[in-house]
Amino acid sequence: MRIFLVCILVTLFSFSGQGQKRDVVYNASLSGFASTQKTLPFWAVSNRHGLMPNGNGTLLELGFYSDFTNKHKIQFAYGVSAGGYLSSPGNKIILDQLFVSARWRKLRLDLGMIQPEEEYNGVSSTNGDFVRSGNSRTFPGYNLRSDFIDIPGTKGIIAFQFNWADYMMTDNSYVKDIRLHNKSLYVKITPHRRWEIIAGLEHWAQWAGKHPTLGKQPGSFSDYGRIIFADGGGAGATTSDSINALGNHLGREYLRINYLAGNYILSFYHDIPFEDGSGTDFRSFPDGTYCFYYGSKNPQQWISDVIYEFYYTKYQSGSRHDRPATPEEIAKQDPNSHFYGRKVLGGCDNYFNNGEYANGWTLYGQVIGSPFMTPGLSDNLTRIINNRIIGHHIGIKGMAWQTTPYKLLLSYSKNYGTYGNKFNKDQFSGALEVTLPFRKLPFTIETGLYSDLGKLFKNNFGFTIKLSRKGKLIK
Repeated sequence: MRIFLVCILVTLFSFSGQGQKRDVVYNASLSGFASTQKTLPFWAVSNRHGLMPNGNGTLLELGFYSDFTNKHKIQFAYGVSAGGYLSSPGNKIILDQLFVSARWRKLRLDLGMIQPEEEYNGVSSTNGDFVRSGNSRTFPGYNLRSDFIDIPGTKGIIAFQFNWADYMMTDNSYVKDIRLHNKSLYVKITPHRRWEIIAGLEHWAQWAGKHPTLGKQPGSFSDYGRIIFADGGGAGATTSDSINALGNHLGREYLRINYLAGNYILSFYHDIPFEDGSGTDFRSFPDGTYCFYYGSKNPQQWISDVIYEFYYTKYQSGSRHDRPATPEEIAKQDPNSHFYGRKVLGGCDNYFNNGEYANGWTLYGQVIGSPFMTPGLSDNLTRIINNRIIGHHIGIKGMAWQTTPYKLLLSYSKNYGTYGNKFNKDQFSGALEVTLPFRKLPFTIETGLYSDLGKLFKNNFGFTIKLSRKGKLIK
């Protein structure tokens, strides 16, 4: 891991030495935050890439970036950013991003630690991705991805986009040194210049690592092949991984429809999470995220962006994964099958949780996907303790009086815990963030008001103030 980061640093500084012809920009900010509870309200800490501590304190962030240039066939970009906080939960310095990117035509390779790109202008509660929202810290690795590539012979009507990535999870989790595999494929159909239909599938898998009681988990090249195709485990795999698939597999099925007007975009998307085959063949319906979005090309309007997202993850393909088989069903089963005597129903998907990888879909105690999937302690381990949710989210962004940018987030959810630990708790969380119109100052002042009202979290009110400055170091 350290060798990997050193290689990124060496590459980054070698580009810096050649970078007199490229722009290098910097971002610097100092934030202070306080609340009426020991923890901060939901929207004060969610979707901030794991940098915001969950308690009163201060946060210093600093970053340097160089974007792509168009002077060569193969173009390069790089960046590094970090944050450090003094807070009631503790003090910490976090390396947020450290990456080098190469781009050739419509292909791009990211090497290092890099944040996911912002979607829907920052008003979505999941950044448009139920499985990886930008709620947690970054992880080191590589990601080979593409823009949409036209399929020959279709006159630009049909195009595809893909990515292939592998990472390491660097937190001190229950299973140490977990590897992470990711791939996706999307198809875009453009029947008219104003219409786009995008559909695709994204797959993630946690695998390998060292389990505290089961020992080293399968991590060979042949095991990597099993991870790619979600096959059952071979030698050294646990009984569960042998019966089902090696590692912890999850992902999403995605549908998006865009209407592209001259000065605005209307968009609908449906994001369907899956944990196993019952999710991929739609037995989990109606689970998923349903979204409507309006985005103006004029950011100085009073309302430039509006999003409404509806969440439903309560069904999870039913309450049971299997049940005892009837005599008639047993008569049709193979006596040598692992499931002999059982009828597999495929339910109880238990989103973002796993048996062997007991911390589930979390990193440094924070959920990697939708922040509405609530992590907490269970049997002294961080797990997802609330993944059966009916929720509503509204995000609004604009510029008041053409001088004052703002963002408003309003979320209401009914939370039912998990099938193994049910509860019923309502929750409202809101945020209002405003950039003050002091244009003559050498820095920008941003303020935020946040609130939690309900039974999932303690009633809480918080305030933040952030001083930030952006500029160019090299021109």
